[in-house]
Amino acid sequence: MTELNDFLCFKMRAAMKKIDKNLGQMLEQYGISIPQSFILKTLMEENGITLKEIGNRTLIDSSSMTVLIDKLEKDDLVERKLDAQDRRAIRIYITEKGRNLASEVIAIAADFNIRLRQLISNENQQEVFLKGIDRIINGLD
Repeated sequence: MTELNDFLCFKMRAAMKKIDKNLGQMLEQYGISIPQSFILKTLMEENGITLKEIGNRTLIDSSSMTVLIDKLEKDDLVERKLDAQDRRAIRIYITEKGRNLASEVIAIAADFNIRLRQLISNENQQEVFLKGIDRIINGLD
């Protein structure tokens, strides 16, 4: 009989739980969650995009997005503005305070990313691992 630990999906879930725990603890001191850090990073790349665009880029569903943006807005990290061309669309803009926080958080995430890569012993193995993850992501709907 196959052990639970033999299932790839179980091992990936276990790895993600540890990643979430470790990165979450690092971001906790800044008062933001991992998904909120993804939103700030996305806005640093392209400010003034819609909730839907942010959701698509960060893989956050719309019901969660509203709650996350509400908290970021309450903390003066982002602001909502109606789109001048389409009043139904709401655009999200990062504030100066949000930019400052995002810069710190992105540096922490970059260091954590290096740490994760170092756990995969060499560059060749890292490349093979990342290509395998991409094949899984692109091979499943």
